[in-house]
Amino acid sequence: MQTVDAERVIVDALRAGRRVGWTVRGSSMWPAVRDGAVVDVDPSGLEGLRAGDLVAYERAGKVIVHRVVTVLPAGLRCRGDAVAVDDPFVPRTSVLGRATVRTQRALGLRVPRPREFGAVLRALRGAVRGAWRR
Repeated sequence: MQTVDAERVIVDALRAGRRVGWTVRGSSMWPAVRDGAVVDVDPSGLEGLRAGDLVAYERAGKVIVHRVVTVLPAGLRCRGDAVAVDDPFVPRTSVLGRATVRTQRALGLRVPRPREFGAVLRALRGAVRGAWRR
C-alpha cells in the first residue's frame, strides 16, 4: 500500500504534466494488472480515452488504476476487471491519465492467496458468462 505522501507526489507530478511509473498493489484488476505490477501513466484528460482503456484517477487522496467502462462528457464510469460493480462516477477533474503496464510477474499456476479468492471467482464467473452469451 502506498503512503498518502507517495500518492500526493504521484498526483502532483501527473497534474504537472510528467509521466509517472510506480508499483501498484491490489487484486481488483487481476489478471490484467497483477499485484506488484509496474504501471506507467501518461498525463491526460478524457480526450482520447475509450472503453477498455486503463486509466488512473484520484479519489479521496488515493490513486486508482481501473478500466474505463464508459466515457461521458462529464467523466468516466470505471471498474476493476475482477470487480462485479462499477466504481462511483469519476468526474473529469479526477482523471489523471492513461495507464499502461510496464512490467509484471508472469501469470503462473499457483494457489491464490486468501485475499485473491474473491477476484478469482469473479473473473471465472465473468468468463463463463461471456462464453455463455456467444
